[in-house]
Amino acid sequence: MSTKKMLAAGLVILVAIGGFVAGLILLRDRQDIGEQAAVPGGRATVTFNPSTGNYKVGDSIQTAVYFNTDNIAISGVAVKVLYPFSGTTPEVTVTSITVNPTLLSSGDWSCPTQETKVEGSNVVINISCTVGTAALGYTNNVDTLLANLSLRVQRVPPTSPLVLRFDPVESVVTRRSDNQDVLLVPVSSGSFNIEGAGAPSGTATPTVRATGSVTTTPTPTVKLTGTGTVTVTKTPTPTALPGAGISLPTYAGVLFGAVIIFAALLLAI
Repeated sequence: MSTKKMLAAGLVILVAIGGFVAGLILLRDRQDIGEQAAVPGGRATVTFNPSTGNYKVGDSIQTAVYFNTDNIAISGVAVKVLYPFSGTTPEVTVTSITVNPTLLSSGDWSCPTQETKVEGSNVVINISCTVGTAALGYTNNVDTLLANLSLRVQRVPPTSPLVLRFDPVESVVTRRSDNQDVLLVPVSSGSFNIEGAGAPSGTATPTVRATGSVTTTPTPTVKLTGTGTVTVTKTPTPTALPGAGISLPTYAGVLFGAVIIFAALLLAI
């Protein structure tokens, strides 16, 4: 056998083994192809403050959204706040959204989106603001007020606390230099206790107290006579069998065999 054939056969075997290893790595890696606006490596943050409180029907829940750019120059902030409700209408409604007047009075900020709506079983609050005229964008390194939120408790919700959270997909803080999102995935939430929420419903069963004498009638004893055999058949509970699948050694064996055959063919030429 010539040296060239030996080198060719060795190269083919090495390429096959490399492809096998690369295929295993790609199969084992779980790739998340879903888009997420907020990013795990972001530095900017959004928070609720105050984030707790105790309320009852008729009260107004006052909280606010704050943002911190961590000294990154930004060109805009957009937040989507959600909280759940049950039934046909929300038990807690949004009465007002007030953007920080200091930001608006600077002349650099505009906030075209200030809305509330219902999406499925959630109440949604959308606030979107941009920095339009400042060439260098906007920068801060402390929690700065974006907007005050006012909610009113109309009815007792079925569960307590009422939790406000940020939607990580549609909440963004945009960097001025390249329009990339720099918002860290929000972990802040507002948790507000509603008096009466989660209380058991229904009519209480009254306690009955008997007076006077009580006569007890004895229970007759029943005797069974006759002959015969009683057979009790118990149906066994099926046990779930694990999926057989195709094991990794099987794949390795098949591929290894294919490589050996291919190499043998090369050597025979």
